[in-house]
This record gives sequence, structure tokens and C-alpha cells, in this order.
Amino acid sequence: MDKKTDPSRRSFLTGAAAAGALASLPAAKALAQAEPPGTVSSDAIKKEKAAAMDYHSERPLTGSVLAHEHDFDVTPNNRMFVRNNLLTPLIDINNHRLTLKGLVDRELSFSVYDLAKNFKTVSMQGMLECAGSGRSNYQPKASGTPWNPTGGMGCPKWGGVRLADVLKAAGLKAGAAHVAGQGGDPGMVATAAPVIRSIPMRKAMDENTLIAWSMNDEPLPWIHGYPLRLVVPGWVGSASTKWLHTLTVLDAPFKGTYMTNSYVVPRHAIQPGTKMPPEKVSTEGWPIKSMITSPAPNARFGGGQAITVRGKAWVGEGLVERVEISTDEGKTWQRAQLGPVKDKYAWRIFTYEFKPAGPGYVTFLARAWDDRGNAQPAIPAWNPLGYFWNGWHRVGVLVA
Repeated sequence: MDKKTDPSRRSFLTGAAAAGALASLPAAKALAQAEPPGTVSSDAIKKEKAAAMDYHSERPLTGSVLAHEHDFDVTPNNRMFVRNNLLTPLIDINNHRLTLKGLVDRELSFSVYDLAKNFKTVSMQGMLECAGSGRSNYQPKASGTPWNPTGGMGCPKWGGVRLADVLKAAGLKAGAAHVAGQGGDPGMVATAAPVIRSIPMRKAMDENTLIAWSMNDEPLPWIHGYPLRLVVPGWVGSASTKWLHTLTVLDAPFKGTYMTNSYVVPRHAIQPGTKMPPEKVSTEGWPIKSMITSPAPNARFGGGQAITVRGKAWVGEGLVERVEISTDEGKTWQRAQLGPVKDKYAWRIFTYEFKPAGPGYVTFLARAWDDRGNAQPAIPAWNPLGYFWNGWHRVGVLVA
């Protein structure tokens, strides 16, 4: 099919700003060497990622880069963290449908092209982070993927349509309280529980919550949900269902593996090393957090050379109010300069200029505050699954 003359392709690309969406399909045959058939192999996914990516598991595939590999205003596709609960499906965009059902006035079904044709297309930069990001910092050890101390997050640019607009088109019945997204990722065995998470209606109707088909103005990579995914920025990554094919409007939170057994934290602080208590809550928005992206750990600087500390700060709900840097192990703190506010759920860039007094080893600590008065703790409260690590980030350098 000639991509220059095919009207359905042309209209989709014009509205979606996702050049090459259909051109991804010929590559599918080369990718379909994985087991089981109909999935994308881990080797094929890794070829599209930066060499700096550190992989933590193969099935499911998980991987991320360290903080100093995040020194970009917008996270490049090849540095976006990888987190699967199951396997990566091989999906033909031409056959893919998104179905809306449940507490709606009209059950609807859309192709990707239908979404681009019938709804306003938008783009925005938004933060996604695995709930277990930084898990390896916890002591005693928490269960789950051993994310490195600063791995498991990213802030790309997303493109698609607003979930709220699609829900309004279906019409919401009385009692509609949660929206559950179901992904098409298969398990290694047929009995594997499907990946289904739900979000409360207030978040579903947020204008920044998207049904996305593009990432950094390119089609979603296979590993990141091609051809459709939810993007629920600021919240734990598991809320942003990949390979999205069904949205179900419910009168209560969905009950299932990925809502009741995982992605939960104790309602109240517990003793480190103990089991998950009966009173627990589902993970939602990330607490205030920051990381230093430059200089890299153990970088070397000449005597008298000024050091520019750069980094990122973000929060799941609210605004980043300030970022502070300490060079004396937290005894005193100095304000960093914050970059401009961009999209609501994008990270804020910060910089701090430091002039060494003399040679030696200098340690920089970073902590952020949100607009509700919450500050990053030195060490966050322990929880059995190792979620929401947001302790101070530390980077040491040598001044000759």
C-alpha cells in the first residue's frame, strides 16, 4: 500500500502526529520469533534500547537506566524504562479495536483510526514511574523486581486522545466510579491472570489522562504498548495499561491480581521486615521525588572548576515547590534554580552552581518539596513490596 496515497493512513498520521505507525508492521515478521508465537522477543526489544539499559529480568522483561543516563529534558524512547507483567504481544494496528462497556449509555468500539478521526488529538509530556522504582534502596530487602537505586522512570512526550472525551461519548451511568483498562499482553501459560487495573473517575476525567498511540512523536514502541495504551501521568506505571483493548466502567475499584495482591501498600506504617497487613490501599500518585542527572557518580573535576548540578523533580499530584542541594550531608541546604513549569505532570528541571573550596571528595544530596509542604525524606517508610522509594539522592564527585 502506498503510504503517500492511502487516505486512511494519511488522515490518521495527520491527526495523530504518529508518522510511521503502519510502517512498523513489516517489521513484525522479523519480531515474531519469540515463544510463544504472537509475541515480540526480548532480543528484538533490546535492540531498540540504549546500551546503558540495565536489565533485571527476561520474562517478564524489565530494565532501566541510571540517573546520569536521564540527563535529557524529554526521555528518549531508547531510555524509557521497560516493565512488563507478562509478555509483549504482536498486534496488527489494522485489526486492533478498543471496546468501551460497563456502566455506559452506549457500548462503543473504535479502531485506532476512529479515535484519531472522531476526537481531538492532544500531546503532552508526562511522568511515568514503576511503583517499585528504587526498590533496591530499601533495607531490609523488599520483594519484587530489584530496580536499581535510580531506575524505573521516564518522562516522554505522549500523543493521543483524552480518555475523558471517549468516556463522554459513551455516556456515564449513575454510579460510575472507576474505569478499568485491560491489556492484551499474554502470559506464559493460558491461565495467567489478565492485566487489569482500574482508576477512579476523577483521574479518568483528568484532561491529562490519555489513550495514547505515540511516544515522542513516533508510534508507541512494541514494548511500550503499541498500538494503544493508557497514560495516567504522575501515577504508578501499572495504571497506564499497555496494549489496551477494553475499558470497563465500574461502580467500584476492580478486584483482581493487579489491584488486590500487588501494587498495594499498608494503610499505616509498619515495622520493617513484617508482612503486608490486612489494611492496605492501592498505589496511586507518586510522592515528591528528585534525582541528580549530572554530574555522574565519581566524575572528576579540576581544581577551581565550577560544578553545575542538574536534575529532575516530580510529584504525582500537585506541584514541585522547590528543590534543595546539600554538600555537607544534610546539615545545611541551598535552593537550586527551578526550570519553567511545562505540562502539569512533566518533571521540573533544576540546576545548582557549586564552587569547590579546594580538592577532595564532594557529595551532593538532593531533596524536593511539593506545594502541599511535603518533603522528600532521607529514608521513606518501609513497605513489604518496596514501593514509592523517594529518599534523598546522593552523588559524589572528586575535585583534584
